[in-house]
Amino acid sequence: MILAWKRTERFGHPEVFAAIALLSFLVARFVPVLGLPFVCPLKGLAGIPCATCGMTHAFVHLAHGDVGLAAAASPLGALLAALAWSYAALDLARAALGAPLPVPSPRVLRAATAAGIALLLVNWAWLVVREARS
Repeated sequence: MILAWKRTERFGHPEVFAAIALLSFLVARFVPVLGLPFVCPLKGLAGIPCATCGMTHAFVHLAHGDVGLAAAASPLGALLAALAWSYAALDLARAALGAPLPVPSPRVLRAATAAGIALLLVNWAWLVVREARS
């Protein structure tokens, strides 16, 4: 079986993650984080981008509705932002309806973990190649 259904408390881990995702949207949309004088430590020291370089820019651009700039900053960052914010909305709807939380099987969790690691490595390779070309 791929998914099982489990009843949880009114406010638990899923709601905490949804609140964090919602907070990330609010910060990306309304706080001028791109104006902060911060440089990625790996890029500053070694001159190459880290695996998550550009994700803040991707979140901010996506929060302002600019999908193209978000994907250009970090494809994985744009995908992660879209998934996190979608998760927040879906979990809010699930909680409001009192629906049970779907619990993925260990096999699905392993596959998702492997896919996440692969996506992170591909994104990092893309960032390094992009940096080398500029």
